[in-house]
Amino acid sequence: MIALSAGCLGDDAEDSPSNETETDGDSGAPSSDDDPEDGGDGDGQATELAGSDSRTYRYSKRSTSPQLNLLGDDDSATDWLAERDRTADSLETFVDETDFETSILVSLEAGAPTPCHELALESIAAEDEQVVLDGAVRETSDDDEACITQETTVGRLVRATFDGQRLTTVSATIVDRNGESRQLSVSHDTASESTGAESSNSSDETAADE
Repeated sequence: MIALSAGCLGDDAEDSPSNETETDGDSGAPSSDDDPEDGGDGDGQATELAGSDSRTYRYSKRSTSPQLNLLGDDDSATDWLAERDRTADSLETFVDETDFETSILVSLEAGAPTPCHELALESIAAEDEQVVLDGAVRETSDDDEACITQETTVGRLVRATFDGQRLTTVSATIVDRNGESRQLSVSHDTASESTGAESSNSSDETAADE
């Protein structure tokens, strides 16, 4: 099972024919790829990404390496929230609004040196039977804005909604605070449980169920 949360100085839709975005307005909102890709739905038809939405968050625990989590149902999402030291109304509402018949939730996390950072989602697409995301730790403060030094974990909770069978394999590239790219992947046959992967030394990793 797995879970997440937040705290900072400047912290910050969708019908599916066979089987569920709104953006939070912050700078990490990505573009989505709606072109058909191989979805492996058994009929030879591609599973399309019908839409995506996301929310930023942060919490005080220091993160030593980027992490990727897959949340495939209400229970795993609830546990994910509970394991973080903050369950902001915005995240709880975001989870409650998720239809797990047509959607999955994915969290991206990484460490940051100050609360004036966020994890920006730069792209999301359905490719080769998986959801592919790119994220990066970005500073949010202006040049003339003072920000205290305080280790924190920044994250983004992403909802991916499908036009067809859900994809339950996720891969992500996260650029950390030092500009290093980390490759991570998670997979679950049914996405009925929370699954997580944590990167180390820029290596590819595939998670097992927790």
